Amino acid sequence: MQFLLFTLYAPMASFGEIAVGEQRMGWTRPSRSAVLGLVAAARGCERTDREAHEHLQGSLHYAVRTDALGPPLFDYHTTQTPTARRGVSHQTRREELDADALNTVLSTREWRTDAYFTACLWPRNDNSVDLDELASALHQPCFVLYLGRKSAPLGLPLNPVVVEAATLLEAFDKRQANAEETRLLAQLRSDPGRPKEIAFDAEAPDDLVGRWDREERRRDAVVDRERWQFADRLERVIVAGEPSGH
Repeated sequence: MQFLLFTLYAPMASFGEIAVGEQRMGWTRPSRSAVLGLVAAARGCERTDREAHEHLQGSLHYAVRTDALGPPLFDYHTTQTPTARRGVSHQTRREELDADALNTVLSTREWRTDAYFTACLWPRNDNSVDLDELASALHQPCFVLYLGRKSAPLGLPLNPVVVEAATLLEAFDKRQANAEETRLLAQLRSDPGRPKEIAFDAEAPDDLVGRWDREERRRDAVVDRERWQFADRLERVIVAGEPSGH
């Protein structure tokens, strides 16, 4: 089986949970929708290209390894928005601020700082996606890539690599970190004895994954990226030993 692996690191990153009210909290690892969205952006897919996003969603399995968790950071926001009125829409931010009545919305948003992950993608049974083509797009992305929010640009090149392996764990072990990644990981691991975790699609084949330690429900299966609609998905987690730097 072929697997595509690549680095996900940014000085600041955010992978939001369901956003309700003033508290905009985040997950501690990248969501499936965030990783597939990053791949789509690298290929030059617009959010309105529903067919392209559905193809990625249906053609790939997903996993992510947490190499360095990074401490949280909380950001306090105040935003002015116009009062909603029937039949009135605003096309730009300038039009919103020029409205007669403005309301102030308060929110607290959670970030991860200096968090480092390794993402892994591999084809489903139909093999309808070319991993080498995806790797080429990640080497030279069409759009600017970021981790979760536009104000969180990548801090390292993705360094995508396609490897052949019999299992998911073997694929992660085969992906060698380059010198720049190795130096950064050594600086980021404030707790080197902390177990690393690998999260993956619950529907991934058992013969590729093997044992797992817990199951979680996440809302990160893309329904409509243009409308920002997502569905629930089951994810399984493997708690492994000390990160190896691979």
